[in-house]
Order: sequence, then structure tokens, then C-alpha cells
Amino acid sequence: MSGYSMKAARWDRRSVLGGAVAAAGAALLGGGVATPARAAQKMISVGALGPKNFNISMAKMLARSSRIAIPSYRFGIVVRSGISATADAGNVQLEASADLVGVDVAMMRRIADRMFTDFVAQLQATGRSVITPDEVMATKAAQKFTVTQVPFVKKPFADARTIAVVTPESQPLINLHLDGPLSDQSAFSLGNWRAANALSVETKALVMLPRVVFDFAALTGSGRSIYGDSASIGIEPGIYLVPVLTSFSFYHAKIALAGEIGQCRLEDRVALGQAGELIKSGSFNNREEVDRWNFFASGIAWWAQPGAVVPGRPSTAYDFSTYQYRVEPALLEQACLNGALAAHRVFAGTLAANPATG
Repeated sequence: MSGYSMKAARWDRRSVLGGAVAAAGAALLGGGVATPARAAQKMISVGALGPKNFNISMAKMLARSSRIAIPSYRFGIVVRSGISATADAGNVQLEASADLVGVDVAMMRRIADRMFTDFVAQLQATGRSVITPDEVMATKAAQKFTVTQVPFVKKPFADARTIAVVTPESQPLINLHLDGPLSDQSAFSLGNWRAANALSVETKALVMLPRVVFDFAALTGSGRSIYGDSASIGIEPGIYLVPVLTSFSFYHAKIALAGEIGQCRLEDRVALGQAGELIKSGSFNNREEVDRWNFFASGIAWWAQPGAVVPGRPSTAYDFSTYQYRVEPALLEQACLNGALAAHRVFAGTLAANPATG
């Protein structure tokens, strides 16, 4: 885990001796591993992933049909992320951003194709028949979908992550209003939902729209503190399945205007191991300036040498850093496949537990 912390510039000798600076010693703004106060989401290993890590709603819908149509299998990955922390009423400012390097759209679509192939195989292993992509797209209902250009790139509202989403080459990218915040369909855009219902009616099948999303770093920070004098940020690189955004949505309808909706949504972050190396690519900070002031403020010159030259006190302590997670393509592909296949197994298990009656 990489990270760093910063403390405010001291006002006087008493605040230095009474604060955390005395405990921190000379390295008041030293780097190293931070221990942020704000923890990341619960994290589990891929081997521990099971039904308990998903929020499953309307599972009984899965018994409605022995046929399954998958008009769009979505694979997303975070390509840029960031975090910030402040303290001392904003006088301490930390910010870190990180970019994923070594991934392109062709590579993502190749991975998505392998994921989709496994998903279909696991569904078929439960005894269901899966309609081929060509058959799905040949239906009248499929022509009603509003298709999104690949790749679909979005920074969801109130989220520091920018995410790129693709599909296999054989499929279009279809988002629904229910896919927010990672969607280009507004809450009132019901067209694709109605098209999914129409597809269910036309094919007499369950319609599934799976989405698996991966991140390349778990970022943590101490948040926004008014009275505290230090802030910290932590960056734990690796490949992770993203909770909430990773989900398996399914639809069934008897009429095109309305139908049932169910979902199997991941609730916990899943660690999948390393697929590259985190590199610090840049930093803009005033650590030396704050170090110099704090050394003076904590020394005897503060009160015993009236004629001492006083260094300028910095009004803020800041560090703005950039990182790159440089991936090894083969390792990234395998890590993403491991995560997707594990999630597929859980969903296929839920499907098997609700055998088709229709």
C-alpha cells in the first residue's frame, strides 16, 4: 500500500509541543504508508465470493422461462480515479489521482468476449437454453433498443472514478435507466426497458443484462477535518470487482409496456490480485517549506533568540500527486476473468436454485 500524510504548519511553540508533531518527531511531513481514518468498503478474496456477498431481489422470476436472451453483456473498468483529504479547516490539503495505463478498447472487447462465452456456458450448465446474439438482434424488439457507442466512458455523479464500458464484438452496448449512475439513460428514459420487455414477450425468454466492473486501486482517505491538524491518503493497487456497479439484471414480461424486474447485485469489494505496478508519476508540494518552519517553531530559537531570522510561515500545507497503474495485459486479462467467472458462478447457482417452470 502506498500513501502519505501531512500536518499543518505550527503557529507557536506551545502548539508544537502540545500537538502530534512531538510524537511524529522530525519527519512531520514524511512520506510512507498512511493509515487513513476512512476505510474502504468491506473486501473479500475471490475464493470467498458467494451468495451472501450479493443482494438478490425477485429471484423467483428466474423460474419464469427456460429460455434466456442476453442482448448486451457489459464489461467496465476504472481508467482514472482520485481522492482528496483536508485538515485544519482546509490549511492541509492532500490530493492524489491515478490513471490506468496499458489498456485499449480492442483488449477490453477481447476480454468481454471471453467473459460472455463463460457466462453463456454457466447458464447452459443449469439446463437453460441461451438464444444466440444473432438471433436476439434479428428480433423486432431488438430494433427498438437505443444503442450506446463503444466505449462508453463516464464519471458517475459524486464519484471520483472514470469508467470505460464495452461489450463483446458480437453485441451492441445497451444501457437502461435502471443502470444509473453508470448509464447514459436518464431516470425518465424508459425506451430500453420497454424494448427489453418486448424482447421477453417476443422470445418468451428471460432477458438478462449483466454488467461486471473492475477497479485498479482501493483508495482511502481521512476525509475533511476542521479541527484535526493532519490528513492522510492511502492507495492500495490491485484489481478489484466493484460492488454495486457489478450486477446481473433480469427482466420478464407478458406485455411490452410493463414487466417484472430482478437483480443480483454485488455488495462487497472483491480482491483479485495484482496485474501491474503502481508508479508515482508526479508531485507538487511544499513539504520542505513546512518542514523548515516546523523545525524552527519546535526549536529553542522560537523564544530564546529574539534576533533570530524567522522563516516565513506557510499558510497551507499541500501535496498534489499523480500515479499510474501500469498493467501487464496478460495478468489484467486473467484477473478480470477470474473475477467475472466467480461472479457468474454465484448467479448461475441462483438460477439453478430457481428451476424453470414456464
